[in-house]
Amino acid sequence: MFGSLRSKFQTVQEGISASIRGLSTAEHPKSKKFVNVRNVNYNAGADLLHHFQLQWNELHELAEENAGKAQEADTLISSIYDKFEHEWNSIACLNSTLAYIPKINNAIQDLMDQIGNLQEMFEEVEGALYRLEDLNEMLDLQSRQLDHRFQLALYKEKKLIELNDFKAKLGKEHIQRVSQHELKQQQKLKERRETFEEAFKEDLEEYKATGTISKLPVSSQGPSLDEIVLDIDSKIFDEFLEN
Repeated sequence: MFGSLRSKFQTVQEGISASIRGLSTAEHPKSKKFVNVRNVNYNAGADLLHHFQLQWNELHELAEENAGKAQEADTLISSIYDKFEHEWNSIACLNSTLAYIPKINNAIQDLMDQIGNLQEMFEEVEGALYRLEDLNEMLDLQSRQLDHRFQLALYKEKKLIELNDFKAKLGKEHIQRVSQHELKQQQKLKERRETFEEAFKEDLEEYKATGTISKLPVSSQGPSLDEIVLDIDSKIFDEFLEN
């Protein structure tokens, strides 16, 4: 439809341009001199000629006016042609664009599918991040537990060292006390032995002098006779028994 309109406008434009060129290039015929050979009244019909001359001038002015209007019409038709040409190009561009709509729809569908895949991947990544966060918390908890165990082991080792030092100290104190107690016991036994030796010597002298021994009160305390060790020479005791 637009192609036929365009061809018609071109035909009209070419016709108007040709008519304008014909009107503008038309030349007036040269007037010829006629020799009044005969006795003719050339003024006869002057009014009629003047009338036709006025009509011719009017026609000439109308022709010039029509030529101007035809020029304006040609300009208007050219602008309309340009406008229709622009519209035709726009329609052609629109048709070519509409032809790409299925491809655009397919591309949009592909993009929607990719967006769906990306959403699934985002959900998987989010779940992995949650699991990673839980794993980090678990590792932090295990690290704190190991730290506490290490601190507990250090504290236990420290207390064991302190306990061993305390045991060693108590052992030394016990040895010192036992040594002191043994020294005291030996001192007491020595004193008792010396006391019994003196008493025995006195009894022996008394027995030699009187022939009897005065009885001493028996004490429930003190060592028995088996525990008493006399630090005297056995020869003296044998000589006493022989006498």
